[in-house]
Amino acid sequence: MQVSRNFAFLKIHSLELVRLGTLAESYFANDPNTCLIKLRQFGERLAQLVAAKIGLYEDPDESQFELLRRLDNRGAITGQTIQLFHEIRKVGNRATHGSYGEHGAALSHLKYARILGIWFHRSYGGAQQFKPGPFIPPADPRQETAALKAELERLRAELTDRQTELTATPSQAE
Repeated sequence: MQVSRNFAFLKIHSLELVRLGTLAESYFANDPNTCLIKLRQFGERLAQLVAAKIGLYEDPDESQFELLRRLDNRGAITGQTIQLFHEIRKVGNRATHGSYGEHGAALSHLKYARILGIWFHRSYGGAQQFKPGPFIPPADPRQETAALKAELERLRAELTDRQTELTATPSQAE
């Protein structure tokens, strides 16, 4: 599996974050429900890392809601950031427990997860000047399939031409 360019910068903090972001992108086109579930896991892991950075990580079984509440009370997560964490948590819960999953929601939540990753990298990773570049939407595998089909057709035509040349060559030699 190729690592997502949207989440690769997080590898210095957690390979698990990179893995979850990459998996979420890989599921986007064919299974937006699973994409949202992976993003929920991404948010949970990221909140745990924030808690660990400030000495608040206590229990791996603590609910995401409770952990976010504690981080918010301590001022570790504020404003838009806490809203994004809760949005990913809520929609991830809907995906997990109700088979919810629309492409529009999955794409938005991929962007939200990346925003949170950038925030974490800047706020807790000492990279205040980090310039991530634009979000790169996940590739649609159907487009890759169409390109592959076109390439196969081109190669088949080339093979047919070569075979025609080879069969014509002995008669030309006579």
